[in-house]
Amino acid sequence: MKMNNYVNYLVYNMLKTTIISSIIIFILIFLKMFLFKRFSKKFNYYIWLIIIFRMLFFMFNYSINLFTDTPEKYFIINNISNFNNNIKKEISISFFILLIWSIGTTLYLYLVLSKYLKFKDLIIDTSFEVENESINNIYYNLLSELNINKTITLRYTEELESPAGMGLFKSYILLPTIPYDIDNIYWILKHELIHFKNKDILTKFLVVLTKSLYWFNPLVYIMSKKIAMDCELCCDESVINNCSLKEKKAYGMTLLKSIELSSVTDRELLTIEFNKSDLEERLKSIIDSKRKNGIILGILIFIITITSFLEINILQTMYKNTPSENNTRHLGYEFAETIDYTYETAPEKYRKMYEKSCKVLGKIPQKSDKIEVSTKSNSIIK
Repeated sequence: MKMNNYVNYLVYNMLKTTIISSIIIFILIFLKMFLFKRFSKKFNYYIWLIIIFRMLFFMFNYSINLFTDTPEKYFIINNISNFNNNIKKEISISFFILLIWSIGTTLYLYLVLSKYLKFKDLIIDTSFEVENESINNIYYNLLSELNINKTITLRYTEELESPAGMGLFKSYILLPTIPYDIDNIYWILKHELIHFKNKDILTKFLVVLTKSLYWFNPLVYIMSKKIAMDCELCCDESVINNCSLKEKKAYGMTLLKSIELSSVTDRELLTIEFNKSDLEERLKSIIDSKRKNGIILGILIFIITITSFLEINILQTMYKNTPSENNTRHLGYEFAETIDYTYETAPEKYRKMYEKSCKVLGKIPQKSDKIEVSTKSNSIIK
């Protein structure tokens, strides 16, 4: 595929995906207010991954072309000078859009990643080992209980006011130097380890990548906040799974304690903090945790989303029509004078135009294909 065609293809798919994803985001937000409340927090969280998947793979687009069979196929070029000008205009606009989009994406990623890397380096460089034997015992018992084999380093830090997990590849759980009770430490560590078990940091990375690609779409920022909240609710649900009412209350009290000892900070990427975000809703969900899993509905939404990659084009080839002089006068048509070529004998300029049309139609040019060129502008050809 030539560069100009690729630019047009890329811009078209990006704009198409922006429209489709915006509609889906709006629908999901609406459904979450009513229908999806009866489903689990896990369902409400992971359903976002479907739209994330659709947006990240925007460059894929599959067309199904439906043709009618005709004895002779013609490619008609009418008003040649305008045809060429329109192509050049379309290419220049597409290139300009692609350039602006690329600059925005690069700038967004640079700002977010540079901010995060500076923050991570500061935290890790100033952190120190946890020497409390009770805390270490709780931590290693939880690793075994949750079947987590990945190496996740536990450390103290004075740079954070709330516990946090960070690191997509080399992972850390960081505890602030705040006097938490041992019971609180258990729930805090379990919460952070569940985030790692659920691959929530990877999801955060995908969300940031999506925001960098669609930085111009305000609905993507709304979606990002919704995903962050659903991530915490899903984690809470996993933490208290199969817990007694007494244990649920203990976990809720740990959330309340976090309000007294910490403040909410905003980390854009690869950091998950144990904080007070939307505390009221989280406390309600801790008590009311019996909900439907929504697997069948999730599969249905996934299938519907996948179909948005497909385009069905109904194309009709043009017939050569040479009406009699009497019919011409009766219908009031003015027929243009034309020059007929075959693909094999046509001038190079017309051959290239025909090749471009064939790419759009999904066909391969044949030597015997006929090309009919109008010699008058603004003519009507039937």
